[in-house]
Order: sequence, then structure tokens, then C-alpha cells
Amino acid sequence: MRRSLLAATVLVAACTQAPGTPPERGIGVLPPSLGAEMGISFGSNPVYTAVQSARAYYADAPARLGGNPALAAQVAAQYEYAAAELKELRFVGLSPLTTIRMDWGREELRDVLGVRRDAPTRPVVEGFVRAARALSEGNRPAAEAALSGPHFARPAPLILATLAQMPPVPKAGVAAAAAEADLNRPDSGRRIVP
Repeated sequence: MRRSLLAATVLVAACTQAPGTPPERGIGVLPPSLGAEMGISFGSNPVYTAVQSARAYYADAPARLGGNPALAAQVAAQYEYAAAELKELRFVGLSPLTTIRMDWGREELRDVLGVRRDAPTRPVVEGFVRAARALSEGNRPAAEAALSGPHFARPAPLILATLAQMPPVPKAGVAAAAAEADLNRPDSGRRIVP
């Protein structure tokens, strides 16, 4: 039991970006300076990273994210990013149900966090990334500024309070788990271009 719990913790840590990291960067395996010196770049596929992170954290959001608003904001940014990216042509072999579920999860997440349903993805992702960075640095005014504006339906202090005590988002968790399974299907015939 203890060994499986440790393995689960390592797996979650492996798919977690530092708060304030744009989701499209994924997770670097080598420090950028070392990779540059060696002339190589190792890192994760950012869409896979985002899906795995959302699946891991939204499976039990209150327990895993409660009390950590910076991480909650980062995972929200990753989910938003993945939901949009999975519709791109490079994921043509995925089940249409996967993107539909991801959209349902995004609607649920936006409703919970106070994001307008009609808001474009990019500014929402950027807002959550900036908020995550500010919160990890202890800069609440900057976090509030990042979550203010026309794309957010609630006042920033309320959004921050929700991130601090992240409630369950079961549709997002189920969607991310389904997307991860679909991405890992060996017979999917998908054409995924890095």
C-alpha cells in the first residue's frame, strides 16, 4: 500500500508544472542550460502533460488542490489549454467523444471558477498562469489583477477563494481520464505531430 501511494505521488509530481509555467512549455526533463550545452532538448509533450495533470488532480480535487491556490490555478490553465489543443488536426485520430467530454469539463470548470463560457481560451489560460505565478510569489494583488477583466464573470477575490478551496469538478476529472486513455490507445491510428 505504501509503495503504491509513493508511486502515485511520484507520478503526480512528474506531470505537474511549476505554477506560472505556460502550459505549452510542458515539463523539461533537463535544465534548459544543460540541454543547450549538450545541443539537445528533452521534455514532455505539453498536451499530454496537461491532460495527465488534470486527470491526476481533478480525480480528487478537494484533497489534492485544497489550500494550494497557485497549483489549482496552474491545473486550470493546463485543462483549458488541453481542451483547445485536442481539437487541432494533429489529434485527428482521437474519438470525437473525447473532445466533447473535454468541452463539458471545461464548462463545468469555468462555471465553478467564474470564467465566462464564451471567453476565448488564450486569455483565460494566460490569466490563470499569471495568477498561479503571482500566488506562488505571495503577490495577491497581482493575482487579483490577472483574474480581472471581461473574461471573468466573478470578482477576482471570489475566484481566488474558490481556487484556495477547490471544489470537486467531476466532469473535468472524467474527461481528462478519458482523454488520457484515448491518447494512450495503441490502436487509435491517430496522427499526432509534436
